[in-house]
Amino acid sequence: MQVLEGKAIMDQIVVGRLSFYRRPAPQIQLYTRGDWRQEVNRFRRAQQTAILELNTLYHRALNQVGEGVASIFQIHGMLLEDQDYMETVRAIIQGQSTTAEYAVQMAEISFSAAFAAMESPYMQARAADIRDISQRVLRALMGGRQELLMDEPAILVSDEFLPSEVMDFDQRRLLGLITRNGSLDSHTAMLVRAYHIPAIVEVKLSHRLEGRLALMDGYAGKVYIEPEPEVLNQLRELYQANGRPKGYILNVK
Repeated sequence: MQVLEGKAIMDQIVVGRLSFYRRPAPQIQLYTRGDWRQEVNRFRRAQQTAILELNTLYHRALNQVGEGVASIFQIHGMLLEDQDYMETVRAIIQGQSTTAEYAVQMAEISFSAAFAAMESPYMQARAADIRDISQRVLRALMGGRQELLMDEPAILVSDEFLPSEVMDFDQRRLLGLITRNGSLDSHTAMLVRAYHIPAIVEVKLSHRLEGRLALMDGYAGKVYIEPEPEVLNQLRELYQANGRPKGYILNVK
């Protein structure tokens, strides 16, 4: 049995198989074959598509968990319309004769790095929001959709999870989330709390653990790999005594 420590977002217990989430990496063409103005227009159309999608997410979250959490997607919409962000994309397209996709990707790298370098943990966490909105625009440019289907129940593992991904995962099969990085101050963490999804951040899990059985103890901030029977039994007894709080899933024999 291996025990890893992290920081829990939710005080919950869950057992399941680990599945590593691999975010698709788009193949982006660098230089445009047309006029730079066409690429700027493509960006603006994709930007508006992304804003409409964010409005849909806002209303969905508003109905499910309330205004406080739903406002995340209003903030994302404002970030997409930020003049500095838009001007950076336009300047890259015009100055380097690039595609809109490449310019958005470069703006994502620049702005997310700037946020990550800030002293405030809250502002550092905004880097994930920049990555999220930029990925949404890229999908709109390339005609793709975010498909986050799961074949079977699992605990998903990634370097980080973006806010919109939390909304798109199959909640019927999603047992929990573990990230190698992540932040307790992120909008992802805010959504996880609202939707009562077991989650632990800053856990250094190796890809070699794919498919292994894991126990997430959100009360202690620990992840047990291939937990021994006595550990399972101890946690069953402990949390049965505490009234089996929401998120308690210890049904592995």
